[in-house]
Amino acid sequence: MRISVEPVYLYNDVYRPDCTAVSRTRLCWKRFRKRFQLSGDGLRLSSGGVEKVVSTRSTGSGSSRPGIRQVAERAGVGIASVSRVLSGQPGSSPQLTERVLEAARQLGYTPNLLAQNLRRRTTQSIGFVGSDITNPLLASIVGGAESVLSAAGYSVLLTNSGGIPDVDAKRIAVLLQRQVDGLILLPALEDDPATLAALRSSEAPMVVIDRTMPADLGAHSVLSDHHAGLGEATRHLLDLGHRRIGVAVGRDVRPSRERIRAVEYGFRARGLVPDLIVDWGTLSGEHGESAMERFLADPVPPTAVVLGGIQLLEGALRVVRRRGLRLGDQLSLVCCDDSPLSRFHDPPIAAVLRDTALLGQRAAAILLEQIERPHPTEPEVLPTWFEPRASCGPAPAVAPGVAAGDGATTSRTGSRRNRPAPA
Repeated sequence: MRISVEPVYLYNDVYRPDCTAVSRTRLCWKRFRKRFQLSGDGLRLSSGGVEKVVSTRSTGSGSSRPGIRQVAERAGVGIASVSRVLSGQPGSSPQLTERVLEAARQLGYTPNLLAQNLRRRTTQSIGFVGSDITNPLLASIVGGAESVLSAAGYSVLLTNSGGIPDVDAKRIAVLLQRQVDGLILLPALEDDPATLAALRSSEAPMVVIDRTMPADLGAHSVLSDHHAGLGEATRHLLDLGHRRIGVAVGRDVRPSRERIRAVEYGFRARGLVPDLIVDWGTLSGEHGESAMERFLADPVPPTAVVLGGIQLLEGALRVVRRRGLRLGDQLSLVCCDDSPLSRFHDPPIAAVLRDTALLGQRAAAILLEQIERPHPTEPEVLPTWFEPRASCGPAPAVAPGVAAGDGATTSRTGSRRNRPAPA
């Protein structure tokens, strides 16, 4: 029997600052020989005058994990035949396959995944880089991806950056060190230097969700058609007579840009000059609250507000309640994406919808295709659509937050935007 002892685990017990490394090592082994003695019966432990013998002998095949050799003996076939059946390789007859599988079931055999993966030069794992796991939409996307990957025999390693780009880069590096077979990415930013450097260091296939990344990464992408759903919502608001709209969005990434572009296009398609107040920030309840306060404090407040993310809704509703506003009457509200809060609020919040689980499913399917057979792909764009609800009503004669007779019923033309939030 061979025993391997790492001296580092013993140094703390005998460490003396005045000793050299050599003398500390000698002292370690002296203490080791005193405490641990091998006998024919096993490892003899001696401490405080009390001795205990720990057996090092095998207690028989029942106590050890069955291996491929035991399966072969039970099935009465060669080891190569068992390996071929258990790894799913073709060429085995149905009778042989059934005999091997039955022997494996009887023995309780489970394959050594690490050994298999080493032979195949794969880890059967996929890294998923998420920017905010508190976002219920991300949970739906990850769930969709996991359902596809699990069915294909892959595990998902999920990381969370909390929306911090530098952390994105560190999480990517950790996943690459674990030799994942591919990456699914939903990073906080599209142009963060550290994130891009980490991705450029990898040859693993990658799929990004709802982001526009530099072409040299060779990343594949699954996108949401934000322009379609929010364009429909804008037409609905214009039909109701709204001519000044507040738009709260997240950072300067594709969804934010597409949502603003959709609202502006809706105005121009009617021959109107876009009249927007745009508030950039981080998608959070705090940002929703500050953006709504800013909209309503404007000298000419908007009569309708579009929230470019479900994370903004709770904060925005705090302001609505605090000011005693009636949605659908004094102010119209549209939110991108959906949640129980928006559906069960009184009145229900109009929403731009999409199938977030499908985003994850398609990202996973594309990644599996790239692992199996790398090839160029075009971005896959999935639909969004608008569901009108009672939070939208005709534009009020007096803008919200303005007392009657103040003369603030006339919109000004042109869009005004604050600066996108810094990374």
